[in-house]
Amino acid sequence: MKVTINRKRSVQEAGDIISTKKEKLYAIIEDDGEKYPYHLVCLEKFVIIQSYDTLPSNKELEEDIGEKLEGIYQHHDSHITLN
Repeated sequence: MKVTINRKRSVQEAGDIISTKKEKLYAIIEDDGEKYPYHLVCLEKFVIIQSYDTLPSNKELEEDIGEKLEGIYQHHDSHITLN
């Protein structure tokens, strides 16, 4: 797998991609109109890890993922290529 990403410091919108120190990838998705519209999704297993009423902080993400974050990246100028 080849991942090309541009760094960002914190989650700013749905679609942002989160990487961890152990090279796991997650994404924030939005289900508009729901009580908890923001979801943290594991891109390895395609499961929802946690749901939020507002965009989560880095501290919340680390607690819910269970490991340190490497970076948060904007989905507009990042892409993932599977080999």
